[in-house]
Amino acid sequence: MKAMFVHEHKFVRDENGCYFSSGQFPYRLWRRYLEVFDELVVVGRLRTLRAGETVRMLDQSSGPGVSFLEVPSLGGIQAMMFGRREAAGKIRSAMADCDAVIIRTSAVGQLPAGIAESLQKPWAVEVVGCAFDSLWNYGSWLGKIYAPVAAYMNRRMIGRAPFAIYVTQRFLQRRYPCPGVSVGCSDVQLVKRDEAVLAKRLARIGQSSFPLRIGLIGSLVHSHKGVDVALRALAIAKQRFPVFEFKVLGTGDPVRWQRLAADCGVAPQTEFCGTLANGEAVNRWLDEVDLYIQPSRVEGLPRALVEAMSRACPALGSNAGGIPELLDPSCIHKVDDSQGLAGLLTTALTDREWRSRQAVRNYQAAAAYDSEVLEEVRRKFWRKFVAYCQLRNETAGNRYDGVASIEH
Repeated sequence: MKAMFVHEHKFVRDENGCYFSSGQFPYRLWRRYLEVFDELVVVGRLRTLRAGETVRMLDQSSGPGVSFLEVPSLGGIQAMMFGRREAAGKIRSAMADCDAVIIRTSAVGQLPAGIAESLQKPWAVEVVGCAFDSLWNYGSWLGKIYAPVAAYMNRRMIGRAPFAIYVTQRFLQRRYPCPGVSVGCSDVQLVKRDEAVLAKRLARIGQSSFPLRIGLIGSLVHSHKGVDVALRALAIAKQRFPVFEFKVLGTGDPVRWQRLAADCGVAPQTEFCGTLANGEAVNRWLDEVDLYIQPSRVEGLPRALVEAMSRACPALGSNAGGIPELLDPSCIHKVDDSQGLAGLLTTALTDREWRSRQAVRNYQAAAAYDSEVLEEVRRKFWRKFVAYCQLRNETAGNRYDGVASIEH
């Protein structure tokens, strides 16, 4: 069987026709679909390398069984007006040769869902974030106007999806319910658990000396990850705890954030570290962090926070999205609340016992996101979907009758 995967992600293509991704879609991620499908057509956008960026800094996305279909951007009014027809034509043509469609929620999600229904192709949706929160916090008045429209459209699409897999256990399910077959399963990809990680963390806390290092992982392209909230909170905390370092790992131009750090008086303590390949490189970076923070405005279930917890990092986060599903309630501050985060930072940086307790708690909580556990949940979900696809292709029956027969 052949499946199509659709998302608005921007890939990089080298001169040999090989595709690369900045973290989100390495080839190993496609294997979860190739376990149940023979081929996968990945629909996405294309971008050029940024200044100072090379393909060696990215994850290879190309591999056996995976092909790519490039479509124009559909973000923004102009792109929607002039790019939609071209994108629809390309997707429809490629989809006609596919047996199933997988749509990861994004600005292009409505388009393939409608095409799949018109072609009577079985489809499933991966719900990875909240359209309302994303657009409302995008940073423009147009985003705020469009946010309720996008949320309504996503709610309608997910509400008619035969299958849905969510990255959260509660948050996204409440906002975007699916009456079909659904499951909560994070898309985080953790390395195999090792008890030595916790032992090393506790030893680091016990032997810690100043300056303590605070870490944050997130894109610098927009304000979703709350880098500005962190900088303002650190400016307040600096008055009570002046000895720290702040490290930010993520894609995007850091210039505006460097200016804000200077305005906040924390530029000497702040470093923007660029990007690292997923896996061991990021884990080594996290192992050198004494406290991880996720002051996001917008989240599904943040993979970076789960990865930090798996490295036994004490952590603080906002109440955005699924973050409260991960952290102890005492570690949560309100979105945009720099003052609240500053208070939590002061406690975290000055209390070694608190950091030890949170290290143990987070490492244990991360066990629920162990790769083997999540892979089995996903495997069962996608096998149900494949059985549904086979039933639909054989009988061309009613969508919901097919779902009911799979469930029972």
